[in-house]
Amino acid sequence: MNPHNSDTDALSSLPPVEPRRIHIPGLGSIYRRGARWAVEFWKGGAQHRESARTTNEQEAIAFLRKRVEELAEGTYVGGRADRVTVADLLKLVTADYATAGNRSGRTLEFRVAALAAELGHLRATNLSPSVVEAYKEKRLSQGKARATINRELACLRRAYRLAERSHPSLISAASVPPIELYREDNVRQGVVSHTDYLALLAHLPAPIDDAVAFAYLTGWRRSEVFGLTWHELDRERGLVTVPPERFRNGEPRELPLSSALSALIEKRWQARLVSGASGARVCEWLFHRDGEPVRDFRSAWWRAAHAIGKPGLLFQDLRRAALSNLVQSGVGEQVAMRISGHRTPSAFRRYRIVSTDDVLAALTRAESRLMTDPHNAPTFPHTGRNNTAEEVRGENRGPIRKIVIVRKLADPGTLHPTATT
Repeated sequence: MNPHNSDTDALSSLPPVEPRRIHIPGLGSIYRRGARWAVEFWKGGAQHRESARTTNEQEAIAFLRKRVEELAEGTYVGGRADRVTVADLLKLVTADYATAGNRSGRTLEFRVAALAAELGHLRATNLSPSVVEAYKEKRLSQGKARATINRELACLRRAYRLAERSHPSLISAASVPPIELYREDNVRQGVVSHTDYLALLAHLPAPIDDAVAFAYLTGWRRSEVFGLTWHELDRERGLVTVPPERFRNGEPRELPLSSALSALIEKRWQARLVSGASGARVCEWLFHRDGEPVRDFRSAWWRAAHAIGKPGLLFQDLRRAALSNLVQSGVGEQVAMRISGHRTPSAFRRYRIVSTDDVLAALTRAESRLMTDPHNAPTFPHTGRNNTAEEVRGENRGPIRKIVIVRKLADPGTLHPTATT
């Protein structure tokens, strides 16, 4: 027996050894990591490695080709995108709000908590439109308003945008799911009439009644009114000057005091002194409760609103009332915006509620102008005197004149006059 033949037979009986690395021309390489394949490719001198998550050679090559194409298109974010969860993206929003100092950050935690509880465990790349719609339906079934759900979805959409724009990007643009919001038809139309305003003042305790009067005259927001301090007011000049950081639009504001506002400020000046353990002191807040700023007055407002039979009134309705009063008094839009602090005309007009009385007053003014103009009277017959168009034309017609026409006949010596009218 030939020993060489026996060695050859033993080797041929062994299973073939699979290569641990395969080079793919123009792409890169795939190589073994245990039982699975991984991919390796280079771009701009940088090496990129990532698990293909498959034991199939052809699937690994297809995965490599996909990654190289994404890199060429600028959409490649690497394998970390598959590890990022929705909860990770929501952390970006929280950090962004904290950096920007947004006031709505106080309510952001509730939105983030709701999203994280339902969607936080999902990989960011696995959030599909069907998952978003399921979330919306569940929140509706829990009794949440569409506006509340929209604020949550807006937070989620913001999270994906921040992840896409981060450096390096956490997810690719192709991984950002479409997030459709509900249509909101809940634009508030509430306005505090002057009668309701006077009735409210009679049922509100101090200093809420004075703060309501200030808001009704100026259209300032609740936080702007209750945040006023004596450092921001010059009584000698009759001017309120508030720094930009105190306002939502980030702009400083100056408010000259009218006679009514001056009287209100003098009333608050008399109430500036408060007693304490060490004696009397000056409170820095214009509207205060025993020297402390007013934090919450919902109970007082609720009782007053119910007392006047208007339980649905909100403090924000005073802002709409102020703008309506300004416009109805002939104040121009630019001046009214400067008083109320609106930055854009579109936001101002959302608060400017046009009532039926406004429309009737406009029609009455137009009709009055037409009726008092003598040149418009013939074209505006409906004056309440039951004049018809024919009567109007008859009034303008002058007296009837008699015209005599003389015709010359064949006989020059005879004339026959003919009268016509």
